[in-house]
Amino acid sequence: MRLILGLLCASVVLVSCSSITIGEQDVFYPKASVTPQTFDLDGVQLRDTSVAVTDTVDVNAWHLTQPDAGPTVLFFGGNGFYLVQSRGYLRALTRPPVNAFLWDYRGYGRSEGQPSVAALRHDALAVYDALVDRRGVDPDHLVVWGHSLGSFLATHVATERSVAGVVLENPATDVDDWVGHLIPWYVRLFLGVDVDPVLREESNRERVSDLRVPLLVVGGAEDNITDPEMAEDLYAAAGSSQKELVIVEEGEHNGLYEDPSVREAYRTLIDRVGAGRPPGASREN
Repeated sequence: MRLILGLLCASVVLVSCSSITIGEQDVFYPKASVTPQTFDLDGVQLRDTSVAVTDTVDVNAWHLTQPDAGPTVLFFGGNGFYLVQSRGYLRALTRPPVNAFLWDYRGYGRSEGQPSVAALRHDALAVYDALVDRRGVDPDHLVVWGHSLGSFLATHVATERSVAGVVLENPATDVDDWVGHLIPWYVRLFLGVDVDPVLREESNRERVSDLRVPLLVVGGAEDNITDPEMAEDLYAAAGSSQKELVIVEEGEHNGLYEDPSVREAYRTLIDRVGAGRPPGASREN
């Protein structure tokens, strides 16, 4: 993101003579936080836990459970996601009667280690395996939800492991498309942009073509980080016969889970995943 911001600043210098006004509202960005001690969702229990993703690295995680819950949702946040700033997601994910598992990436919050593409890929599978093998979550009732950067991890897990459903919120098709959207063409006339080959391997478009489970793709019509056309592209490319696309009018890059159309679509997916499962049948312990 630092590279992207630097290039955008360069674009202003190179192609524009107009001034930029920074107002008081641009200086402050308050964001409500939550801790295990202040967590207060009725009927939902939060367990502050960790997952050993390697012999030397643990990642911090929050496991939310509630009585008679149906499926479990494994959440992969965006580049700026931290557990302590997840109040909105904690409420949105558990609004249907489901359990949820959220975690901080390596180097984020109280998680150990340093993030890298390979490390996050590895950790995403390790967290999934911990849920299934050690916490008894049934893969047939496990949904993966990825926001922005996390959409790549959600599709990675969905193609490497068994899942019951996928939610992609503000996703990108692949890294080249993403960079092309973030850096205007007229900037690229002046500056070369080299993308690390490791990043180029990340392609949601390729992965969703193999999906056969229920899929929900959500985009914001006014999203200036991940173009909603990428959400539409992924929806069209998805191999699932049970798929839904929701583009939120005036929606931006964050907070789309609060939109009524997204909540309804999420509940529909959860109903599909939980169909035929009697209340209280969770294998979690």
